[in-house]
Amino acid sequence: WGTFRVWADHLHTCAPWIMPKTEDDVRKVLAYAKSKGYKVRISGAGHSAGGIVTDGKDQNTFVISLAEYTAEGEWEFGLSDMPDGSKRATVNAGWTQAHLYQKIRPLGYFLPAQTAGYFFALGGIVANSVHGGAYDAGFVHAYTTRLRVMLHDGSIRIISTEEDMRYWRCSFGMLGVILGIEFQLEHRSHLQVYTVKKKMNAWNTDEFWAFIKQNAEANVPAEVVQEGGAGSRTSWNGEYFIDYINSVDNPEIMVYAQKANGSVDEHFPGELEIPEDVHRNYEDLMSKRVLDDWHGRMSWGEAARRDGAPPIRVADVDVADMLDSMKWLPLAKVLSKQALANIPRFARRNSRQVNDGFFLVESPAALAAAYFVHPSKAFKAMDRLRDVQLASRGSKRFQWNLPGEFRFIKVSDRAVLQ
Repeated sequence: WGTFRVWADHLHTCAPWIMPKTEDDVRKVLAYAKSKGYKVRISGAGHSAGGIVTDGKDQNTFVISLAEYTAEGEWEFGLSDMPDGSKRATVNAGWTQAHLYQKIRPLGYFLPAQTAGYFFALGGIVANSVHGGAYDAGFVHAYTTRLRVMLHDGSIRIISTEEDMRYWRCSFGMLGVILGIEFQLEHRSHLQVYTVKKKMNAWNTDEFWAFIKQNAEANVPAEVVQEGGAGSRTSWNGEYFIDYINSVDNPEIMVYAQKANGSVDEHFPGELEIPEDVHRNYEDLMSKRVLDDWHGRMSWGEAARRDGAPPIRVADVDVADMLDSMKWLPLAKVLSKQALANIPRFARRNSRQVNDGFFLVESPAALAAAYFVHPSKAFKAMDRLRDVQLASRGSKRFQWNLPGEFRFIKVSDRAVLQ
C-alpha cells in the first residue's frame, strides 16, 4: 500500500505499510519480521496522533494494517444471543464502524458509545482511548467482551476473561494483533437525532451551563455544578461545538444531540425508527466511488478501511490542500461558521438515510487534541481554549479555523492503560 502516513497528513514515514488479506498472511509477516529483526507496529486507519504507530525514525520498522483482511467464520461477522436477552456481535477488527453498523443498524442494534464519524478502524478504536459523546458511557473499548488475537509467534488466542481484557483494551498494539472483536450491543427501538444552536447572551459560566442543561437537555447531574439549574436530562448523547473565532463576547454554541426509546420527543418531525431503505442506503454509501490522490479511485468502503477518511473535495480539489494554502483570518472565520452551519445538514441527511447516530461521512484532514477534565471544570477549560483561539487571530503562522469541541463521558476502570 506504500509507506505509512497518518490521516491528518502531517507525518509521512518510510515504514512499509503492509495489508495482509488472510490470517496466514499475518502469520507469515510476523515470521519474516522475526527472522530479519524488524519491529512490527499495528495501525488502524491512521487516525492516531503522529508517532503512536511509528515516528518513522526507525528504519527497521514496518506497519501492519487489517484494511484488506478477511476474518475466519464468526469473527468476520456474527450475532449471538445472551442469557439476559441482550446481543453481542463478533466482527473483523479491520472493519470500520460503518461496516459494522451496516449489519446491526437494520436490526435496531447499536454500540453503547460511538464517535461522530464512521471512518475509524474497530481494532484501532479498541486499542486506544476512543470515545463518543454518551453521558453515561465511556471509551468504546469498555464494551468489548472478547478478542481474537495473534501473538508475536503466530499463535491464536481468544481473550475472554476480564483480567486479560483489561490489558488488551487500550494496549496501543503492544501485545499482539487484534484480529476479531466481540462487542456488547444495545437495542434502540427509537432514535432521535437533532441539533440545537444558540447565540450566547454573554460568555460566562451561567450561560454555558444553562445551554448544556436546559437547551441540550444533557444527562448531567445537577450537583456537578449549581449553574444552569436542573434540566430534563432526556438526551443520552451530546457533542458540543463553540464558534469563538467569529465573536469575542457572544459566541454561537451548538449541540448535536440524541434521544432514544422512551425519551424521544412525541412530535419530533424527523426520522425516529429504521428508515425504509436502510439496506440500500448503506450499500450506496459503501459503493460510492471516491478519489484518493494517493491511490486513485476506489469505493468509499475501501477508502474508509485503508486511509481512514476519503477527503472532501470542492471543484475536484482536496479541501485539506486548499486549507494548507489559505490559513488567514477571513477564511478561518468562514470555516468556523460553516462548520456549525453544516453539522445540522449532515445530521438530517444521515438520519433520513440510516438514522444510526453518526453525522460525518467524509472529512478534510484536521489536527485534533483531547484533554480530559472533571465536568465541574468544563467552563474553565473551554474558557482557556477560547483565549488560545482568539489569540491566534492575528498570527501569520497558525490560526484556529474550526470550533472548539467538548463531550461528556463516564470513564470506568475497564483498562490498565487509558
